[in-house]
Amino acid sequence: MMPIARNMKGLALWALGVAALGVFVMARPGGQAAAADDPAVESLRNEVGKKGWIVVAAFTKEVDAGHRVTDDNLGQADLYLMRPDGSEMRNITHTPDRHEFFARFSADGKKIMYRRMRKGKDIEHDSVGIQGELVIANSDGSNPVAVGKQGEYPWATWSPDTKQIACLYQGEHVIRIFDVETKKQVKQMPSQGIFQQMSWSPDGKKLCGTATVNGVQWIIIALDIETQKTTVLSKHMNCTPNWFKDGSGIVNSCRNTAWGKKGGNGDPYGNTVLVQATADGKPPALLYADIDVHVYNGFMSPDDKYVAFNTGMSEGGTAGDPKKERSFLIVRRADTPIIQPGFEELLKLNPSAKTGPVLRPRFSNGDPLVTVYLAGDWTYAEIGAGKP
Repeated sequence: MMPIARNMKGLALWALGVAALGVFVMARPGGQAAAADDPAVESLRNEVGKKGWIVVAAFTKEVDAGHRVTDDNLGQADLYLMRPDGSEMRNITHTPDRHEFFARFSADGKKIMYRRMRKGKDIEHDSVGIQGELVIANSDGSNPVAVGKQGEYPWATWSPDTKQIACLYQGEHVIRIFDVETKKQVKQMPSQGIFQQMSWSPDGKKLCGTATVNGVQWIIIALDIETQKTTVLSKHMNCTPNWFKDGSGIVNSCRNTAWGKKGGNGDPYGNTVLVQATADGKPPALLYADIDVHVYNGFMSPDDKYVAFNTGMSEGGTAGDPKKERSFLIVRRADTPIIQPGFEELLKLNPSAKTGPVLRPRFSNGDPLVTVYLAGDWTYAEIGAGKP
């Protein structure tokens, strides 16, 4: 991921005052129900509210016990399922001695893949696909099975039929594909510069990931599995790529200095915005931007009509400010590009951009979810109430 906090403790300090590879969820302070949103937001909430399930990693003492984390004692993380509006949230792992994180649904929504490790070790956002052991479970969290030992099957990503996983071995500069059932290697290929955040395209033909291209890091590329040909999808300091569910392109975070050299609080790296890029390598198009926050970890709804993502404050931000606080947000793709007021440099390039509607999913008491770490995934499959 682009350089920010190095681990969970460092992330907590930034979180007071960066969101990284995904979603941890916290309640807003005070425990009071939020005021009603405007009609356009409420319409979006009603439209998307029961469309399947989102899986996230969250701090148990915040979600289960209701204590907001405000220091570097982040506690232990479990996996949770929730509706896109934040309702029906439930813990699906229940492991007090271990963290679960970096969860992804299989294409049919019947399985989830995630990493699991002991609670005493920090989760490092640049290593979330390497740390701990790989686990495959039913999508309701039941029947969790460790696929390998600690550190094995790094950056694992499902094949569309869930029969294989592709894994990235950064130190060896190779990608290996394994049969899930037998664990036998079926293919090996050069990684072509990909060094993290790899995912398999829905048509099964390509992999994408964050790569080093001609000596420049943080470039998103697509790698054709059969021909080994690569296509640059997004330049200018990129991270957290995820495929559209139809395979036509990706959603990723981007820091293009031409779109704003500094964030609202003078961040020297510039402002991170959310973009979409087509699989043929055409220049990416803007999805969402806010001068006061960085935008990370976009992932699409199963029909590609909506995009979920999280924001983190620019350096120097203040926790508790609703405008600058970390947030988990959902927007309609048809409403983009969305640019929040104040981002003048970017507005000049996108004069027809809107400011919303932007949905903030809520807890049952009305408090909006705000994000700290590790993005999730979305399925329209119905998931029962099974327990691990």
